[in-house]
Amino acid sequence: MRKTLLLLAGLGIFLLPAATVWAAQEFKPRELKVTNFLAPEFPPPGDQISGTTWINSLPLTMRELRGKVVLIDFWEYTCINCIRTFPDNKKWYERYHKYGFTIIGVHDPEFDIAYPVGNVASAVKRFKLPYPIVVDDWFKIWTSYHNHTWPNRFLVDAKGIVRFNRDGEGGDADFERAIQYLLKQAHPGLEFPASYTIPPEKIAFAANCGIPTPEMYVGNWYDQGVLANPEGYHNGKTIDYHLPASVADGRAAVSGEWKTDKNGMIYRGKHKGGEPTSDQLKMSYHARELYSVINVSHGHPSRLYIQQDGKNLTAQNKGVDVQLDSASRSYIEVDEPRMYYLVANPSFRGHTVSLFPTQSGLTINSFTFGNNCQTDFDHL
Repeated sequence: MRKTLLLLAGLGIFLLPAATVWAAQEFKPRELKVTNFLAPEFPPPGDQISGTTWINSLPLTMRELRGKVVLIDFWEYTCINCIRTFPDNKKWYERYHKYGFTIIGVHDPEFDIAYPVGNVASAVKRFKLPYPIVVDDWFKIWTSYHNHTWPNRFLVDAKGIVRFNRDGEGGDADFERAIQYLLKQAHPGLEFPASYTIPPEKIAFAANCGIPTPEMYVGNWYDQGVLANPEGYHNGKTIDYHLPASVADGRAAVSGEWKTDKNGMIYRGKHKGGEPTSDQLKMSYHARELYSVINVSHGHPSRLYIQQDGKNLTAQNKGVDVQLDSASRSYIEVDEPRMYYLVANPSFRGHTVSLFPTQSGLTINSFTFGNNCQTDFDHL
């Protein structure tokens, strides 16, 4: 499950009396929480009114969505746990939209880069999300649902009642069965094509999948930062750092001039010619895949070289965002603030990765990971 956030004080959720709950003997989910409350109304639209902006749609209300089955999906565009849910979301939207189903993606930011609507709109286009998205920068919708995590999905029936919920990844087979169940409940006699088979539940966190390193916050993020340098963090200050003798699993260290920020460590070294030097960020992890949230250098693209275990990546282990130059050096062209796919190892094991920036201003925010059972999704 993605990281949690302290709840904001806000609107209450109104439980309905038992008499208003429809019988659900036909569908008893194993992976979803059964709920029973009226779906909160969306706040009035406007970035200066409620901090909300709609993408892919004119502003909607829950009142006008009555009669439809609605999936409310809380997500964040740098969140790998959210990204891994998109294939199923898109499949459900394609299958069931014509029967009265829709998805409202509610985007709540974590890092500062996730607040600008333009960044979110670019991500919606990159991930090819076809359904309405509402940017919830003031956490109004988040608070009305008493949400606390990314991703978190709430399934609302045609009468506007939140019937099922799942925080974190998983539960996809149950979600699709619930969508079918609520659509049939709203439209008696409705039948779906025989081709709409529902695969068995994917267990992505079983012991045989491997347990990867927990998420790593590189900056001084609410006292959760993983910096291993003895110099430590110095909020808002640029320090000339030196690599320690070793970097333990789940920790990161930097060398050269770096500035501490809550969101990440900002490189402040001076380069000529765009070539890497010994300045670097070194981190250790164990996983199958490695991802990193990275911000551009003062708004300009820059090249970030990458090595694993002291060697350049190759076609056999590089992530989709990694390229090879004419000398077979592996690098990432950091051209927008987002999550980048760094490493796709053939097997699950421990590694050390070094990132070599070539331009001042580049920010490294965090690292996340995938296990053996979390590789089958669109790496967009």
